[in-house]
Amino acid sequence: MITKKIITFFMCTLMALSLSGCGAVLLGGAAAGGTYAYVAGQAKRQYNANLSSTYTATLKACQVLGLKIESKTKKLSDASIQALDVDTTIYIELESSSSKITNVSVRYGLLGDEQASARILSAIHSNL
Repeated sequence: MITKKIITFFMCTLMALSLSGCGAVLLGGAAAGGTYAYVAGQAKRQYNANLSSTYTATLKACQVLGLKIESKTKKLSDASIQALDVDTTIYIELESSSSKITNVSVRYGLLGDEQASARILSAIHSNL
């Protein structure tokens, strides 16, 4: 009787995770070898680097990937870059979490594209 309840509990938990999409996002990110999270069309990653270094690496990544920078702004605690990949707009937001940690989010197009966003995050990491 108890084993039946335990099995039922685990099956319900597994179904809830598969239906919510969160489990798939976390497993997908881990399977791809990256440490990013993809939620609501945005890929987010934390880098162990200050805002200035991450901003420079992001600009370099855009150049390496052949993205055209349309606008860029950098303030003391955050920065943003808008780039163009042929006819798709890419929105990159950087936010300083501390003096040595920067959070970066990438949205490829209006609805997002996980593979393209992950590729951009990987290029940023390669240029740090």
